[in-house]
Amino acid sequence: MIRLLAGFSVVVSMVSTAMADISPNDISIASFNPEDAVAPVSTVEGPGVKVGEGTVLRPVFGAETGFVSNVFYEEADARPAGILRLIAQIGTASLGGDRLHPSATIQSDDPQENLGSFEYRADLRLSYDFMLSDNDAATETGGLGIGASLHGMVNPTGRFSFGFHDDFVRLIRAANFETDANTNRDINQLRLLLLYKPHDSAISGFLYYDNRLDIFERSEQSFADRMTHRVGIHPQWRFFPQTQAYLDFSFGYTTALDSASSKVDSYPLVLRAGLATLLSVKTTLNLDAGYTNGFYSAGPNFSAPVIGATIGYRYSPLGRVTAGYTLVYEDSINANYYRDHVIRGSLQQIIKPLVFMLQPELHLRQYRGVTVAIPGIMGPDTRDDLIVSIVAGAHYSFRNWLTATLNYRFTDVATDYMYTIGGMTDDPGFVRHELLAGVRVAL
Repeated sequence: MIRLLAGFSVVVSMVSTAMADISPNDISIASFNPEDAVAPVSTVEGPGVKVGEGTVLRPVFGAETGFVSNVFYEEADARPAGILRLIAQIGTASLGGDRLHPSATIQSDDPQENLGSFEYRADLRLSYDFMLSDNDAATETGGLGIGASLHGMVNPTGRFSFGFHDDFVRLIRAANFETDANTNRDINQLRLLLLYKPHDSAISGFLYYDNRLDIFERSEQSFADRMTHRVGIHPQWRFFPQTQAYLDFSFGYTTALDSASSKVDSYPLVLRAGLATLLSVKTTLNLDAGYTNGFYSAGPNFSAPVIGATIGYRYSPLGRVTAGYTLVYEDSINANYYRDHVIRGSLQQIIKPLVFMLQPELHLRQYRGVTVAIPGIMGPDTRDDLIVSIVAGAHYSFRNWLTATLNYRFTDVATDYMYTIGGMTDDPGFVRHELLAGVRVAL
């Protein structure tokens, strides 16, 4: 890896956003997510602490240690480091259940069930990373990761209901070897829903509004800050007891929050039809297809199909495997957009008191309209990535409130993209392993 002069440190940290887009729920890119990146399976929950009538807090504490093979996401001269990670999470809810998450999946509503006039669930997940290294730049890449969510529904069993979902994450990412400043991001996603679900009809659906706010914490990286608004309608029709079809139509607006940003506005349109069904008692199938258009105000634009298919098979009462494919087009922080072919599988198996989880995935990703925000830095406007990721976990429960954890993550980003600074060339691809072992205690 070419060692750049100190004067380029801030510039390189800003260009590091060209590595790849990171989504809060996307395990294809190595980033810290308190909810699933370090804990793909969760098997510990204590009796909780009662703090009021009908309100119980359920705290969980943990500690993990291990190593990462490539702290700075470098293509060459990878620097390993140890990690000590402290974890705390707490949650409370009026009830558990999927009723807080209306979707195209098959649901079974019991109109006689008395759930009250308001349902909610709130969770807070915190994690602090201490990087164990003799390199000062590496030790500065730790920090506080945050995941917080509040989901609720008013009049949950009525003909009309109102739902809200708010999810916040703070993602921690080391920029590169040339700078000790992290590329940390704060992402908040809000969804508001108005649901129509009569118990005497097979027709239901909801209107929704989505807001996504994506903020980089360093002022030098504010050129990548953006906000997205989206409104949509989602009618559903259950024409067999275990088969449901749906349509989804949405229109959005994405804009940069920094007036000096080179990021252009877009008005994404998505029209999608889908089907969720049971092929057998053990086999589920979800299909969807549609059309999307980015309507970018300048530069490359997409006008293309979107496709999704997932099949799941429960081969035993305690084991399930899934396989799926999706073709999507998404707005990008370092380009107009990217197109993603995603092949993803999963395996979940319980052999009490052990729980295993494995999730491999492959991304064939292409960026169009790659933007470079700093004068003097040159690179092509198209980028092709091959991304391979594996997340695996094994948890052993000594008691219902005490669990040992072992989690592994592998990420390989291979790209044809190169950028130059002052005549020097850099490859933003990388290979990274992360292995953590620890314990979690629930109160």
